[in-house]
Amino acid sequence: MAKYNIALCIFLLSLLYITHGKRKSNEFDVLIFTQVWPLTACFVWKESSEKHSCSLPKRDEWTIHGIWPTRYNTLGPEFCNKSLPFNPSVLAPLESQLKENWKDVHNGSNPYSFWGHEWNKHGTCAVVIKELNNEYNYFQEGLKLLDMYNMMDVLAKANILPGQKYMVEDMLEGIQGVLNKRGQIMCVHNEKTGELYVNEIRICFDKALQLVDCDGIREFPTNCDRSKQITYPSSVPHDNRVVQI
Repeated sequence: MAKYNIALCIFLLSLLYITHGKRKSNEFDVLIFTQVWPLTACFVWKESSEKHSCSLPKRDEWTIHGIWPTRYNTLGPEFCNKSLPFNPSVLAPLESQLKENWKDVHNGSNPYSFWGHEWNKHGTCAVVIKELNNEYNYFQEGLKLLDMYNMMDVLAKANILPGQKYMVEDMLEGIQGVLNKRGQIMCVHNEKTGELYVNEIRICFDKALQLVDCDGIREFPTNCDRSKQITYPSSVPHDNRVVQI
């Protein structure tokens, strides 16, 4: 009888583990809304090949990278639903806004490739949220979030302006002071000069799309070197191949 009970317990625990694993596969804790500084993104793109040039927004503005459903301390979930393939025609009413505010700086590339990647990788996981439940809503909501939480405005309110250098802690505290929530700052490193550039700023939302602290996400609060000042560039570093469109 005891052996039977032990075997039954093991079976039930195994079943619970399997069920739990399946249930958790597409679940997430927070949504990360990621904005990118196009001037830094252009630098990264050009550094990867001498043949690369950039297409920048008409104004110096932070643009959208994506809305990423995310589990704490890891990446993903990703590519959650292959039955929801990207359809460029759905975005026709938003296309002019997306070309400026959800911009691919890779000059010469098809913008649909960037948007398609974000939808297939992240949007198909976000559809469990009512406001993000289809392709159109996912991208429209990104534009709304940019209007409300544009980092150009947030940083300016904290007296953090392009063309200056700051300690990352001061930038993080500035964001927190304006939004009353902790965000994340990501940097890139210029291997030739040793300089660090602000690349992305990430803020987090719960499943009700309420702003929350980003504590617990991977690399929180920053990958930047806290002992060095980081540059918030006002032009593309070593800019010699930029195409303004």
